[in-house]
Amino acid sequence: MTEYIFKHGIVPKIPLPPSEKPHIIVVIPCFNEPDLLRSLQSLYDCTPPRCAVEVLVVVNHPQGASSAVCRQNGQSLHDGRLWAQYHSRPRLSWHFLDVPDVPVKDAGVGFARKTGMDEAIFRFNLLDAEDGVMAGFDADSICDANYLTELERVFDPPEVNGASIYFEHPVSGDDFPPAIYEGIVLYELHLRYLNQAMRYSGFPYAFHTVGSSFAVRASAYVKQGGMNKRKAGEDFHFLHKIIPLGHYKEINTTRVMPSPRISDRVPFGTGAGISRWMQDGHPALFTYPPESFECLKAFFELMHGFYASSTEKIRNLCEKLPISMLDYLNRSEYLNRIANIQHNSASQASFEKHFWAWFGGLQVIKYLNHSCNGYFEKQPANKAAAEWMTRITGQSISCSAKELLFLFRDWERGGLSKI
Repeated sequence: MTEYIFKHGIVPKIPLPPSEKPHIIVVIPCFNEPDLLRSLQSLYDCTPPRCAVEVLVVVNHPQGASSAVCRQNGQSLHDGRLWAQYHSRPRLSWHFLDVPDVPVKDAGVGFARKTGMDEAIFRFNLLDAEDGVMAGFDADSICDANYLTELERVFDPPEVNGASIYFEHPVSGDDFPPAIYEGIVLYELHLRYLNQAMRYSGFPYAFHTVGSSFAVRASAYVKQGGMNKRKAGEDFHFLHKIIPLGHYKEINTTRVMPSPRISDRVPFGTGAGISRWMQDGHPALFTYPPESFECLKAFFELMHGFYASSTEKIRNLCEKLPISMLDYLNRSEYLNRIANIQHNSASQASFEKHFWAWFGGLQVIKYLNHSCNGYFEKQPANKAAAEWMTRITGQSISCSAKELLFLFRDWERGGLSKI
C-alpha cells in the first residue's frame, strides 16, 4: 500500500488518523444528491459488526458546475456533517471530503470513487491494515440491516479478494412515476438475464458489476492498480481487473437497494437508461438475444482443446462456428492471439488463465454488440429473458416482466452459479 500511495501521489484529505484500526470503509460518491442523509441513516441503522467501520462521502463537482449543483453540494456537506455529530458511536465514524472544481477531463463518478478509495488506502496503511475492505455504495442507495455484518463475515477468510453484493431496485411505490418503475423492472431484468446468460455461455467472470453493490480487499485494490477515472462504466472496468484474481464472491445474504431515478450524471448505466426510457417513450428496453450467447458458448467449449492443438486444427475447429462468432474472431486476429497464448503457457491451466485475460469481460461485450450488427437483432428484455429461460428449463415461460424479474431474483439469491 505504501508503494501505491507514493506511485499515485496520494495526499490525504482527512486530517485525523483513524481512532482505531478500521476493517471496513464504505466509500460514497456524492454529486448533486438530495437524499444523502437517507443513505447515511440506512448505514447507521445496520447491525454493528465486531470491527470498526468508517464511511467516506466524497462530495464533488466539476469546474463550471451550475450554481444549483454547487448549492446542493454545499447543503450536502453541511447537513451531512451536522447529522454525523448526532449519529456517532464507538467503532463507527463519518468523514466528508469536499472536492470542488474537479478538472472537466477528470470529473465524474470514476474520479469520485477513486478519490474515496485512495483515501481509504491511505487510512488502512496508517495502521498496517492491508486486509481492510472497501465497499462501494451510492448516495441514493439504502441497504438491509445486516449489510455490514455480512461484509465482515464474507471477508473474514483472508484469501477473499472481492465480492458483488446482491441488489434490488424498488419496482413499486409512490416515490416515482409508474413509468419509472416499469422501466427499472426491464432494466434490472436485462442485467440479471445478461449475467446468467454469460454464465451459461461458460464465461467464468460473469458477476454483476454495479457501483453501489461491490466490495474489494485493500491488497487486491492496490495490486490491480486501483480504481479508474472513467465517467461511466468505472465499476465494470475496475471489477474486471479484480475478478480474474480469483477468490471473488457473491454476497446474496444481504441487499443493497439502488435508486431507479432518472440521472444525467453519466452517459450510461441505470440512471441514464431510465432517462432514455422516459424521454423516448419506448414500450420496450432492448438487450442481446439468446442466440448471441449460444455462439459464445460454442466458442468457449472449443477453447478447452486449444492448448495442445496446432494452428491449423484450431482454424478448422473455429471454421464451424456460427458466422457472427467467426467473423468477430477473424477481426480480432484470433489465431495469432491464441498462438501467442500457447507460446507463453506451460500448462493447460496457464493457457486458460491467459486466454481469459485476453477474452475477458470487455471482449464479451464487444462480441455481443458485434453479433447484433447484421447477424442478430436485439430483443425486448422481457422477451429475450423469457425465451432464454424457456430454452434452459424446457418449460414455456409466460408471465409479466415483473414476475419474470422476481423469478430471476429468486434464482440469483439462491446462489446458483447458473440456471
